[in-house]
Amino acid sequence: MHDVNDMAAVSRLLAFGFQAGLTPRRNVEYAALVGRCRTDPAFAQLLHAAARGFDLTVIAVDPRAGLVLGATAETQFAVSVADHISKPADRPIAALAHLAIAALAYYRPEDLDDEAHIGRVTVRHVDAMVEQAAKELERRAAETDTDDGVPVDHPDLIQLWRYYQRRNPVAFTEDDRAHSKSRHAIIKRVAEYLADNGMLRRAGRENGGTYTTTARYQIQVRELAGQQMLGELAALGVTVDLDGKPSFSSPEAESADTADTVASPSLPPADQEPDPSNV
Repeated sequence: MHDVNDMAAVSRLLAFGFQAGLTPRRNVEYAALVGRCRTDPAFAQLLHAAARGFDLTVIAVDPRAGLVLGATAETQFAVSVADHISKPADRPIAALAHLAIAALAYYRPEDLDDEAHIGRVTVRHVDAMVEQAAKELERRAAETDTDDGVPVDHPDLIQLWRYYQRRNPVAFTEDDRAHSKSRHAIIKRVAEYLADNGMLRRAGRENGGTYTTTARYQIQVRELAGQQMLGELAALGVTVDLDGKPSFSSPEAESADTADTVASPSLPPADQEPDPSNV
């Protein structure tokens, strides 16, 4: 039977795990508890039981990332795109941004298992990747003379990519501030959300904002997203250069320099936006 001290230690470890930006390297007590969990099966079992009490799952207890928790649908700790993107019309763009950030950061499957790998993404390169994927889907649809150009089991995918293309990458307000409805602005909000929650680190302002990945993000993507998700953009002919810039191998693809182009500074009227519930 576990004693009170063990219960207190598990609770303390859970408390550390809730601090997304904290790692064992920055806290001696946290490191000691992570080490104990990795070497003491009874203590680890108690941790899993305590997490279940919060409707959470223990994804990993890692010396670099610390305690990485996953949320079930029942837990009050669960988050969704709606929690950090307030406007429903912006959420499809944000969902694609989440996918593209993961795919760009870990464009090779082996990167997910390489503890030394640090992904590097920028707002502009994320946008370029999704934009080119949309163009490739349209090219395939034209070649096959179909409305979809996607597998039967993903009937709405092409609509989501087209929805993405209806938004300008960059647009400005009358006082030269970036328009909150632009794709770059939404991608930036997604990246900032990930940074605030210990998944990315801010690394510069070039290309709309530069970010590097953390061990916590690597574990989350590896355990929750899976290889199939990361392969979706690669299957469209997208590769990534050493500097993190996407390149495109489609016969109709533009050169990698498309990542440096800027769209016209205008947005379609709000009443031209498709209903997100149909994408």
